[in-house]
Amino acid sequence: MAGHAPSGPHRLRNFVAGEFVDGATTFAKASPVTGEQVFEVDEASESTVDDAVVAARAALRGPWGRMGERERAEVLRRVADELERRFDDLVTAEVADTGKSIAQARTLDIPRGAANFRAFAEIVATAPTESFTTVTPTGGRALNYALRKPVGVVAVIVPWNLPLLLLTWKVAPALACGNAVVVKPSEETPASATLLAEVMAAAGVPAGVFNLVHGFGPGSAGEHLTRHP
Repeated sequence: MAGHAPSGPHRLRNFVAGEFVDGATTFAKASPVTGEQVFEVDEASESTVDDAVVAARAALRGPWGRMGERERAEVLRRVADELERRFDDLVTAEVADTGKSIAQARTLDIPRGAANFRAFAEIVATAPTESFTTVTPTGGRALNYALRKPVGVVAVIVPWNLPLLLLTWKVAPALACGNAVVVKPSEETPASATLLAEVMAAAGVPAGVFNLVHGFGPGSAGEHLTRHP
């Protein structure tokens, strides 16, 4: 179902072009505390990664690519609001993934993740554009100025130790600057990234701006992303 996580316990799917999609195979994610399986994760195939990149490129040609800095900043503020609304769900996901204490997740990971989106929203909405004049060889004066443009589709690969916090440190500035992203969380910590996909949809982020692929490194989603043209 577009924009919402599918029903069923403990199933984490890929998120491409605004919809949750299955993988060709699945793998088990175990609790680092008990060793018991807590999630079944859909592993993205190479074609799923391709689809995610295609969706991201399409988003850059669509409404997202035509948004100005202040409009994008408002979208990021809505993401921060939705992260706070899903606070308890994100705490549960972080604890299940990492085995860290509830207190740490509640006081560091989730609040800082939301704060990152607000911080980069403010930065991009207020960042000045450099300009200066120079004297030309003929004695005239030339105005030099800088224009900032998105780089395009950004692959975001995140480690396991602070899965949501480090994810927001990468995704928030990339989106603030007008890029689209394809995210691959660590196979050890896939849950909060999947929840972030739900958050993006609920906050009205256009389809294809945020894509999520699960998997491993060599021969899996990580390699498919890092080798992708």
